[in-house]
Amino acid sequence: DEGGTWFRDVRHPSNIAKVVQGFHSPEGLKQKLEQDIARADAYLAQTEILPFNDRQYQREGIKAVEHAIARDQQRILLAMATGTGKTRLATGLMYRLIKSQRFKHILFLVDRSTLGTQAFDAFGAEVIEQGQTLAQIYTIADLGVDGDTNVDVQVATVQSLVHRLFNTDSPLPIVFYDCIIIDEAHRGYTLDKEMTEGEETIRDEAQYLSTYKRVLEYFDATLIGLTATPALHTTEIFGKPVFTYSFTRAVEEGYLVNYDKPI
Repeated sequence: DEGGTWFRDVRHPSNIAKVVQGFHSPEGLKQKLEQDIARADAYLAQTEILPFNDRQYQREGIKAVEHAIARDQQRILLAMATGTGKTRLATGLMYRLIKSQRFKHILFLVDRSTLGTQAFDAFGAEVIEQGQTLAQIYTIADLGVDGDTNVDVQVATVQSLVHRLFNTDSPLPIVFYDCIIIDEAHRGYTLDKEMTEGEETIRDEAQYLSTYKRVLEYFDATLIGLTATPALHTTEIFGKPVFTYSFTRAVEEGYLVNYDKPI
């Protein structure tokens, strides 16, 4: 038998046990018990995607993620060419996931504060439904992670989460975020490095762990990676993309302009 802390939801016989980073809090277990996953999945399957995501491929991407979630897939990857609207797709996806009550607290994770600010601005700029933006419909917090339970979407950097989880006396509960969307997932989520002989006496093991991996594996959450370049180390973590929108298809459908041949 493997050691560590394991969790299994025995309410459905097909659920399997998984490793978690600690024990669930009473509040976290209460939240899981109150969640009606079957009803939420049925809502997502039966409702149409809003006109906000007016491009067909964005609708396909959202549906592909929702189908993967309904299959209880814990790690999901979307591959979309640069410039085809990954943030716009994520905005529509988050709206549907929260409205259906499939997830309660979503973390939008970036590796640089400038990307976080851009995402936060986008969530407050694009009108989704009935003249309102995502930021007007739901509560969105920008970059600072303070553990506010009234926040629906938290935009944060990997570095701020590392500090909040591992350099404090009051880390967040492991079920605080039940869904994490990772922007540019190919960037920092590299595989762990091996310590050379003797280094364990002079170096902190955390230096050899991917900061993304430490943050993402801390939470008992569904992970959704967004990338334009699904590198090998990314697919080893998330698996093969559930949806791919290639540069070639984007050019053929008129959403991107092809590059000129070199002279």
